[in-house]
Amino acid sequence: MRIAHLISSSGFFGAEKVVLTLAEAFSTKGTMTSLGTRLDFVSIGTLLDQRQPNLTLLEKARERKISTFTLESRGRFDFRPVSQLKAYLKVNKIDVLHTHNYKSDLIGFWAAQSAGIPVVATAHGFTDMTQTVSIYEGLDRWMLKHFFGKVVVVTNQLLKDFPVKKRVVIPNGVLLNDQNSNRIRQDLRRTLGVKDQDYLVATIGRLSKEKNQILFLEAAQQLITRHRHVKFLIVGSGPEEHKLKQKAEQMRLSANVIFTGLISDISPIYQAIDLFVLSSLTEGIPMTILEAMASRVPVVATRVGGVPELIDDRKTGLLVPSNNALKLADRIEALMLNQGLQKELTINAFELVKSKFSLDSMVESYRKVYQDILQSQKLMAKGI
Repeated sequence: MRIAHLISSSGFFGAEKVVLTLAEAFSTKGTMTSLGTRLDFVSIGTLLDQRQPNLTLLEKARERKISTFTLESRGRFDFRPVSQLKAYLKVNKIDVLHTHNYKSDLIGFWAAQSAGIPVVATAHGFTDMTQTVSIYEGLDRWMLKHFFGKVVVVTNQLLKDFPVKKRVVIPNGVLLNDQNSNRIRQDLRRTLGVKDQDYLVATIGRLSKEKNQILFLEAAQQLITRHRHVKFLIVGSGPEEHKLKQKAEQMRLSANVIFTGLISDISPIYQAIDLFVLSSLTEGIPMTILEAMASRVPVVATRVGGVPELIDDRKTGLLVPSNNALKLADRIEALMLNQGLQKELTINAFELVKSKFSLDSMVESYRKVYQDILQSQKLMAKGI
């Protein structure tokens, strides 16, 4: 099989992590899973908006010796990438195109149709955070339902009205990280200005409205009045970054809240922190929660989207409403003061990831989707 991934990327976030992980696992030049699955060829392409170009995903792919390509786009209504992609698919004899968000779904579908190959889409989640985004995502859902042969959803909460034969649930998967280093922890905390006795609470993700980091700051304000040795880490960048920094200053949190900006390799972060918090308004299956669980870091998260599929309250983590800063602060404090509960949650969460959200399982499930759609195409060509 020869597979090409396509995504419209503005950074390196959850969907991009999934794309890179899949491509690396399937690539003949990448690190293989224990399943021994290999593809003859795999590549990653991005729709490159000239107004806001971002090559982070492609740079990471090239570091891993994965083939890459770009499609030049001048804006929302530029359809030149369709012909560019069609040519790429034909020249490289791609068997299946795999698309990953609404713009790549639209461009990818028309190019794949024109090139005569099947297309698979993964719905990582829908935000509907602005009227414009809601319109585009509504169009995307309609296209996925009526024109795509296979649509993968990362949680059973997404696209429930889709036909059973079309919709495939494949949860995100991660590598287990059970090799924590005390030296890495101490070095990074020292770099961040965090003392040994400080309890470090972190959130990681794109700084955007749907990630709701304002709730994280409001909870921080509550906790700082109760505890001297607590610090808060906000890892990432995005359109809300300036606003969040201003808000932290207005709330007089500057001494306790650290903004790191974008970090290319966040795995050391999980070794440095004591607790991970996700404050989102909407989610699919968050990679950051899986990464925290796989690194044995306790998690407090908002009860949204597919999060309850990961967090069984008081068993694998703690759940809170997405609009209650006091409740979030109370749950963080409960873990700060109860090391026994922390240990119990992290043990249970690690076992959950190991049994249900492994990388091997995700890769094998996608391999089957590719094989099924290719087999269906062959039967259709024979008139069966």
